[in-house]
Amino acid sequence: MRKNITWSSIILACIIGFFLMSCAASSKITMTQEKYSPSFRAGDYSRVKGKKLILSSFYNQAQNTKAGSYNSADNKYMYECNATLENYYWGCFRKAFKHIGVNLVDYTYGGGPRPYHHGYWWGHAPPSEAARAARGVPEFQLILTSMTDQEFRFKVLLFKNGETKLDKDFTVKMAPAGTDNVGELEKRSYRLVDLAFTTIMKDRDFQRVF
Repeated sequence: MRKNITWSSIILACIIGFFLMSCAASSKITMTQEKYSPSFRAGDYSRVKGKKLILSSFYNQAQNTKAGSYNSADNKYMYECNATLENYYWGCFRKAFKHIGVNLVDYTYGGGPRPYHHGYWWGHAPPSEAARAARGVPEFQLILTSMTDQEFRFKVLLFKNGETKLDKDFTVKMAPAGTDNVGELEKRSYRLVDLAFTTIMKDRDFQRVF
């Protein structure tokens, strides 16, 4: 009898283990820069077509994320990218800026960037020689401060001619997913990128300095 109980317990434990592994595997949503494609109308932002921009480094200061992932608000799903979150968003924003016709300037600062202290984080601002070389071309930086699939908080900084022209916090929100379909949830993650980008482009303060 004891042997039967023992084997039954082992079999039950194995079944539960396989079930949990299956659930864990299905809870991960993979997103990639390569698959991201802006879905908003480029024509809605024709006012910036042809403008130049330096797309600087992005920084992840969001304490509720990991290096390459963030969770859904209910922690049911983990959205994981094939890079760090800052590199993922940098790559996606690069596509988004090109989509609306912005000319991204590839510029390597002479001697490298100098540290720039901004409140609770260290970023980079153009050194004086870089500011002269890129005269009139704004530099865009983004800092992730909090992130789930339903609420994304971030800070945008815009430098021009060596001066800070914009330093603003943004919050964008999405309704609950309402689906467990992995493919739809992946598409949802790309819509979050679109929402963050278009919110910046529609912002009057950003428009005023860009």
